[in-house]
Amino acid sequence: MLVPLLGAGAVLALLGALAGGSAALAAENPAPDGVNITVTVGPGSGTAVAPPGAGTTSNTTTRTTVNGDVVVTGPEVTPAVADDEQSIGGILYISGLGTAYAPSIDPLSGDLQVHFTVRNVSNATIDSTARFWVSNPFGGEINAVGPVDVAGLKPDESRVVDATLSGVGQWTFATAHVTLTPPETVDGVELAPLTRDTFVFLPPWFLLALAAIGAAAYAVVRLIRAGSAVPGAVAAGAAAEPALAESTA
Repeated sequence: MLVPLLGAGAVLALLGALAGGSAALAAENPAPDGVNITVTVGPGSGTAVAPPGAGTTSNTTTRTTVNGDVVVTGPEVTPAVADDEQSIGGILYISGLGTAYAPSIDPLSGDLQVHFTVRNVSNATIDSTARFWVSNPFGGEINAVGPVDVAGLKPDESRVVDATLSGVGQWTFATAHVTLTPPETVDGVELAPLTRDTFVFLPPWFLLALAAIGAAAYAVVRLIRAGSAVPGAVAAGAAAEPALAESTA
């Protein structure tokens, strides 16, 4: 009975000595105030969280007409650079030209509505002007509008600028143009005018109508001639029958 008790006491004494040594070692080497840990995340092993508001800069879209009216059409997320956009110094982005043709009975009349979008990505408010014109297939200018003031284009603002070119005529093919002229410099960046062009189809309705009338008249004449030729053929056949009978007799 005494031996087991002595064995147990020896084990407890040994454990106490080890604990005391560990405590002393910890006291001599205290833990540092902070621990720097670097973790490298490989592709697909984690998801990066963007800070709030990243990539969602508020952007205002407005519209400018030839009369100088500016109408705010609402905020939107700043769009990425579109395929048809061209840049002026990385500050202004100009879209391609959009058109809509309204024909007229008069072959020398008709209206062509043209528009484009300009976007300011700088930190400055910019004043520019735009000139619209349309040219015939031979390069001659048919009509022009401008300069149209594109005033007070604020940072992160997109503005639709439109105009109506009248008297374009039914040329079948034409080309619409716009030249945007910005300030010479913005934020120390030199800028130059930029021209955008687009091909326009102007249906020649007057010529098509004349062709249709001519085709209809030709068909009527053919029918009249065909109708008048039938009685003559019958009469010739009737006259030939008595002659055939006499020759047989």
